[in-house]
This record gives sequence, structure tokens and C-alpha cells, in this order.
Amino acid sequence: MTAKKNPNVLLIVIDAVRARNTDMYGPSRGVTPTISELAQDGVVFDNTYSVWNTTDQSLTSIFTGKYPISHGIIHHGDRVTPENLLTFQKTGTRTLAQILKNHGYKTMAVDWMGRWFKLGFDEYGIRRRHGLATKSALYLKYMLDHRDIFREYAGARTFRLPSPKDLKGVLATFLFTRELAEIQDASLITDSAIESIKKADGKSFFLFVHYWDTHTPYHCPKRFQTYTGGDREKRLTDRYVGAIRYVDEQLKRLFGTLKERGMWEDTLIIVTSDHGESLTEHDIFFDHHGLYDVTTHVPLVLHHPSTFPNPRRVGGLVQHTDLVPTILEVLDIDDGAPGCDGRSLIPLVRGDVSEIRPFTYSEESYVQQKRAIRNGRHKYIQAVDGVGFCSYCQKVHSGPEELYDLEHDPSEKANIINQEPEVHQTLKRELEDFVAELTLRRQEQIEANGIERSEREPWTCSAEEQKEIEKRLRGFGYMD
Repeated sequence: MTAKKNPNVLLIVIDAVRARNTDMYGPSRGVTPTISELAQDGVVFDNTYSVWNTTDQSLTSIFTGKYPISHGIIHHGDRVTPENLLTFQKTGTRTLAQILKNHGYKTMAVDWMGRWFKLGFDEYGIRRRHGLATKSALYLKYMLDHRDIFREYAGARTFRLPSPKDLKGVLATFLFTRELAEIQDASLITDSAIESIKKADGKSFFLFVHYWDTHTPYHCPKRFQTYTGGDREKRLTDRYVGAIRYVDEQLKRLFGTLKERGMWEDTLIIVTSDHGESLTEHDIFFDHHGLYDVTTHVPLVLHHPSTFPNPRRVGGLVQHTDLVPTILEVLDIDDGAPGCDGRSLIPLVRGDVSEIRPFTYSEESYVQQKRAIRNGRHKYIQAVDGVGFCSYCQKVHSGPEELYDLEHDPSEKANIINQEPEVHQTLKRELEDFVAELTLRRQEQIEANGIERSEREPWTCSAEEQKEIEKRLRGFGYMD
């Protein structure tokens, strides 16, 4: 496979999208016609699994090609510690933006998360379009539009009489800032992305675009809402699917800009999600905790005509850590991220191999601490603390250890941990060996780099910046 020198790279992450709710995976329902059209001329990966079920860790892995254990960001939001950031630095971890910037790319991101995600980007942010008065009206409408999910969260998060702390936490989740009311709009994100493309001025660019409409509380314009009944859960699920439709519609505008400017044939496009979502499955209501397939199985489509001239579907197990080495191979850049855990997907696409790994590995740490290993037939989930208590749902989901036969039980309803002792022990050993391998590799990288902590790491924030970040995270329910 050969590719034109220095093609553009457009990385699109649509937050919290389950593979099963896009038209490429299962029966077509007209939810994602734009992505489906892209897929018809590109490569669809049937078995892509996120490495974590919250954004900070997952997105860092997408950018670095490393598992969170390797790059050090093993917590999310307000729980990211100085030790996490120090590990990130000491391992010599570099992001895709840093690598491509060093090779002459103009690097741009349409996102708001900031912190270490800004590393390597020439431009990072979202172009706003509302005045103060308009923002106030938008904020009021935003909260009124989300009454249903407010009630659902209030009912699902607590299985006892709410304390003042509980009520404060629920209210904090839904007191969305004016900024969040504006950011969670695919039209705004697309406008910003189009402006970034126009500013590239003919220079090869790397553009990262992050859509948030599909994250709770699901921003869905009324024209995409199809359910009009009285069932609140069905209304929320309908809004989630409608939010996917809305993002897909906006992607048509974004792709149209590439075509109008003669960039379509010379842009590597990647469409994926950082994690999925649980829409009441496993008694998890409209959130993305748990390591079941609804939360870990995500879409992945690659499109670049000169690299992938023949459309196809790929069945081997894939993880987000594989994106960096794949992109660098397409671009013919051979100084990849140090200690990258991922593997290029090109051999899979060419059909040289049927798989690049025997299993996928996923983890979570926000409301419960669990790890999971998944091969082609079984999934094993382990509670790190031996209990697996979920602080969100105030209970233990399916016990401290879970084993599922995915061939006969794809919905992961029957925990067969006691019926298959040999499978249990084999997967448990593989999981523990893999964690030990990643931990050892991380330590070797730290020792090889010999990097000491500086006075102020480039990704740390001022006190004012930290307060702003916490406000945003609290708005999305990521802070207590």
C-alpha cells in the first residue's frame, strides 16, 4: 500500500457512541447515512473495543497508542492526580499531534477538554457564536430540554433516602454551565472544524474534531426525535439515537467542505468513539460505566482512497491503541510514539493476517474499579478490589468476577463464572499477566528516559484554569 506524501489527517471522535447504534453494525435504520457512505468506500472494523469507559483515559490512548497503565492517565476528570501526570511525562509519552507537528503538519483541534490534550496542537478550541443574552436563553432552554434525564439520574443514582450530599451531587450534574449548553451542539463543532480546514491554507493538516451531542444528556434537535409516547426511558433512548443522527447530518457538511476544496482524495479520515453507553442494560441507566460490550464496543471506519482502494470489513480484534501506529504507517512516518502498545492495522486490512492480538483489554476506575479481557469467545471481568461496588448505582453489578460466553450470550446476561472454571482461570491468568507486562514496560520506559519532574509540566493548569475545568467536568457529571 502506498499513499501520497503528507496526506491530511481528520480524526473524528463522537463521544459515547455504541457500535450497535450505527448502521454499519447490524440492520440499517437510517441513523448514520453519512458515516455509512464513508464506510462503503473505506474500511469498517467489526470488533473495535475501547481501552477505558471514560473520556480522559480513552482519548489519551487514542492520541498516544498506549494503554492507560502505560501512559499514566488512569483516572478521569477531577481524580487525575499529579502522579498520573508525572508518569505521563517520565515515560516520554508523546501525542500524535506532537509527532505530526514535528513532521511539518499544521495541527488543530476542535475540543474543549484542554490540559495535556492540547500538547502538540497549533490551535485548540471552539469558535463561539453567541452573545451573553443569547447564551442565557440557550442555557435556560438547555436545562428545560433535559428534564427527563434529570429525573432518570435522580432515580437511578440512589437506592436509599437521599442525603444532602446526594442531592448536591445530582444537582451539580445538571447545573450545566452556559458554556456546556453551547458546546454540546454538532452544528457549532462543525462550523469550527470547517473554519480550521479553511485556515490550513494548503498546508498538510491534522485536525481532531470531538462531538459531544451523544454524551448525556443527549443533545437532539426535535426534528430527530421520533418517539412521542409517555415512557421516559424510551424517550431518552430515542434522544440518544437522535443525537447520533444529528452528528451524522453535520458530518455531511464537514465532508462536503473537504470535497469542495479538493481535499477529499488526499485526507485520511478516521471516525470512532471513545466509549459506548449503557441505555438501561445491566441496570445501568444512561451512563457509560461497566465493561460490557454496550460500553466498550465502538465503531471504527478508516477512509483514504489511495491507501484503502478496496472497501472491506475487517473482523480481527482491534483497540484504540492501534490508531497511532496505523496513521503513522499510512503517512510513512517511522519515528512513532516511544513504547507504543498498539499495532498497525494495515496487515489486517491487506489480509496478511487474520488477527493482530488474541484479546482486548479494558478497564474502568470512576464509579467502580474493574478490568476486563475479551477474546473471540469469552469475556472475563474482574473487580480490582475484590468487591466491585458501584458508587453510581449503589450496588454490585453481577459479582466481583464475571465470565460470559459471547457466542451464546452476546448480551452478557448469564454470568458463568462457576460453570467454566478452566476458562475462568485461563482468562484470569492472561489478564493478570498482561497487566504485569504493561506495568513492567512502563517502568522500563521511565528508567530508560531518566526524566525528572520539572518545576511546571507543560500540561498543568493555573488555579483559574483548574476551576474552569472543574466547572465543565461537574456539568457533565464527572465531579462529585
